[in-house]
Amino acid sequence: MIHLLILFFIFLFQACSPTSDAKTNNLFLIPLAQENNIGSVAVHGNLDSLDVEEVPLRENSVSLEWALLYGKGPNKITRDSKLVVDEKGFVYVAADIDSDPFYNELTNKSIRGGKDLILAKYDSQKNVIWMRSIPGILGTKLNVTGIAVDSKENAYVTGSIIGSLENIPVLENQDMLVIKFDSNGIIKWIKQTGAGDGKYEVSPKKITVDTFGNSYIVGTSNGPLGENGFIVKLDTNGNQIWIDHLSIPGADIIPVGVAFDKVTGNIYMSGYGHNANFATNTTPGIGQNDLFILKYDSKGNRQFFAQLGAPLKSVFGNAITVDRFGNVLVGGYSNADFGLKPDETSYIGTIVKYDSSGVQQWIRQFGQKTTIINEITTDRAGNVFTTGQTNELIKFANMPSEGNQDVFVTKHSSSGEVRQLWQWGTIRETMVGSGIGVDFDGNLYTTGWATRNIFNEIFGNEMMGAIDIFLIKFR
Repeated sequence: MIHLLILFFIFLFQACSPTSDAKTNNLFLIPLAQENNIGSVAVHGNLDSLDVEEVPLRENSVSLEWALLYGKGPNKITRDSKLVVDEKGFVYVAADIDSDPFYNELTNKSIRGGKDLILAKYDSQKNVIWMRSIPGILGTKLNVTGIAVDSKENAYVTGSIIGSLENIPVLENQDMLVIKFDSNGIIKWIKQTGAGDGKYEVSPKKITVDTFGNSYIVGTSNGPLGENGFIVKLDTNGNQIWIDHLSIPGADIIPVGVAFDKVTGNIYMSGYGHNANFATNTTPGIGQNDLFILKYDSKGNRQFFAQLGAPLKSVFGNAITVDRFGNVLVGGYSNADFGLKPDETSYIGTIVKYDSSGVQQWIRQFGQKTTIINEITTDRAGNVFTTGQTNELIKFANMPSEGNQDVFVTKHSSSGEVRQLWQWGTIRETMVGSGIGVDFDGNLYTTGWATRNIFNEIFGNEMMGAIDIFLIKFR
């Protein structure tokens, strides 16, 4: 049976028991609290001219407005979807997808192809503005890991690739791939780069873009001294401006997130390190794996910002964002006790907020079993949104999730109070939230991938492949 949970939180509440209609197999809602009526919502054409207090919040009116699925035929896999929302409210979704089978004349058989890259641009009513597909040659292995958009609606996609896309020489090792599309979806340039000797791999993780259209990519490259991190800056034409390698002998450094601060022009890198002290560039660290944040100026000068760990425990930072006030927020997962006391073998969702000086403001955790935050974002009022996957009913401790893994979306206030939680899944299936964004009107979008369609009863969307990606709008 398919379950959709929408959970609303305030400080004190009485929980209602879930009910569902077994005959119709309809999705059900669980209201856990009722907030006061906020009143009508004002619409402003230029939110940049407003103070924070003038931006109305729709705390009690959030609803699932629409959802869509995208796939490519029976048994095809479409996944690794990433999402970004531009200043005009257009939504961009990138993913990798199985290529069409290739006919081998020598064996007289059709064999599985490689991986293609797809990028789609939608308006707020889920109309497709354009969609582009870039095919990989036979055997190409592609993994989309990040997406960004600049003020001119140019979109940037990064990921790792073994093989090549069209018109790019074939390389045997895993390389970094970066593609720039203009506002009409036309490819401006493709950059594929790596070690070149077949010994080492390059694994880009995320990408961000500054005010001038320069892009910043973070990731890792393996080498004789262990996992080394990097951040590279490319200009608007894809030329490398600078690169910074992170390496501490005896330590592993895994950058996973990157974000641009529009106010200061600084770039923040987040991730986790094993046996690393980032303040002194020595060993050891605080715990088994520590979350770290480093700050860069536009010239590539590095500055230590923050490190979070606990003895014998791990804190993984999967995603980073900077709000309009310069606060830095990281979402991930941890088995450390920051107030929620997770089970001994469990890693639970963890959010940490720092001010612009690196002073910790608060830490929040949720879940008791395995709950992983994959992406994080904020709205104009400083509310914090995350998405990811879980194997439990997050609100009801020690109860299993509806599926193998369920998608969740959370909302916290700027001071860390839990405001809302959405969770949905279906029996014996897997759903993962992998991207999230908020537009200028406060509409929330999330993307991810699923092994079964849970939206058919509401929206009539049918699954196309073995795994499809989804895009959901909350209003």
